[in-house]
Amino acid sequence: MPIYEYFCPACNGQFQKLVRGFSDPPGLACPRCGNTEVRRAISRFATLKSEDDRIEALADPSNFMGLDESDPRSIARWAKRLGKELGEDAGEDWDEMVDQMLEEELSGKKDEEEGSSPTKPDDLGWA
Repeated sequence: MPIYEYFCPACNGQFQKLVRGFSDPPGLACPRCGNTEVRRAISRFATLKSEDDRIEALADPSNFMGLDESDPRSIARWAKRLGKELGEDAGEDWDEMVDQMLEEELSGKKDEEEGSSPTKPDDLGWA
């Protein structure tokens, strides 16, 4: 019995439903607003990749779309995605480390502690 995901265009709600068979059950309605004109959504799925495939996928140029090198928040989002892709290899505290570096970058605390001059706009201090 598959679990299908549904989308309600009336309230933009999403919900899941355990369905017997492959067709939508009769009387299917959005639990949020009661709309009966819901649509089946495409669910996310996962595939297993070898280590070589994972490394090759990291080099895909589409991973860098939307990346603004001058925005520390954009870099942090990219770094967190990288950490998820690397999994255990990145370490358990990867997200915490990225958050800490982002906080330091946004507050300018790193420059004050080291007694150095402020970083240039294109130097995020992550090297």
